Amino acid sequence: MSGETVVDRSRTVVRSHGVWLTALLSVVVFLGLAVYADVGTLMRTLATVEWETFAIVVGLTTVGYGFRFAKWHYYLYCLEIDVPVDASALTFFSGLMMVVTPGKAGEVWKAWFLRDKRGVPASKTTSVVGAERITDLIALSAMAALGLVFYSHSSLPVVITLGTIVIGIGLLQWRRASLAILGGLESVPVVGQYATDLERFYESAYRLFRLRPLVISTLLSLVAWGLEGLALWVVLDGFGVEASVVVSLFVFGLGSVVGAVSMLPGGLAATEASMIGVLVSFGYSEAVAAAATMIVRVGTLWYAAALGTAVFLTYKGTRLTENE
Repeated sequence: MSGETVVDRSRTVVRSHGVWLTALLSVVVFLGLAVYADVGTLMRTLATVEWETFAIVVGLTTVGYGFRFAKWHYYLYCLEIDVPVDASALTFFSGLMMVVTPGKAGEVWKAWFLRDKRGVPASKTTSVVGAERITDLIALSAMAALGLVFYSHSSLPVVITLGTIVIGIGLLQWRRASLAILGGLESVPVVGQYATDLERFYESAYRLFRLRPLVISTLLSLVAWGLEGLALWVVLDGFGVEASVVVSLFVFGLGSVVGAVSMLPGGLAATEASMIGVLVSFGYSEAVAAAATMIVRVGTLWYAAALGTAVFLTYKGTRLTENE
């Protein structure tokens, strides 16, 4: 398909997933946090943060995206999908504009993009998007588990998430049973016509969740998300309060898992409420907890959406110029 078709589809996807509606919801959530923490106190707290602090947050997040891109490209390598590094980077970074969709499901856009631009079957690369999300959840759950190890804080969403992932990967690696199920679907009305695509998806997912790719990709996820957890520590330290790296990793990991499990766009409200609640339980004031959460969310979630949109619009503008 032409580049114009990709652009048109991308515009439709962004509109249909309501990115601007999500942004509005984020403003509402932030207003709610301001009321919770007392607007005046919150504003005074935010005013104490130097711009260098936010720059560090963005810097750590950006480096983290580098590790997440490495994971994306490694997955393509595992599936023997030959995509140049520049095209792979364009696909990955422009896909960041979909992080504000429920469960980041909109990032399946990357599979459509590679299909249209490189002729790669979407049923094959969709498994890469799914594997990204699963290893992200494993890494974030590991960070959230720090609370149980060091502070006797536990969370049901973390236990449920890890349990579901372990069972899911176990079933996925039970090849005989999986192929038998897929074979049975061939005779099912409607579903049967997609049997080939489903089998291709399964074969790709099976390879991505073998031990070696699973370990490597999870380690890359741990580094990437750990840097964002470290960003929370930088913000707390910027407020001049006593801050712990372990607590910051735990709070960020738990909040992210809760947000993912909630399936709300970008985990809005669920993530913020969880992070603030845990920070307050550790003795931080409501104003510091709310301010730190707001800064980190802008420097991670909304920075990602802005970066992805900028990359894609730059690509779109370049393509339009070339076609003139």
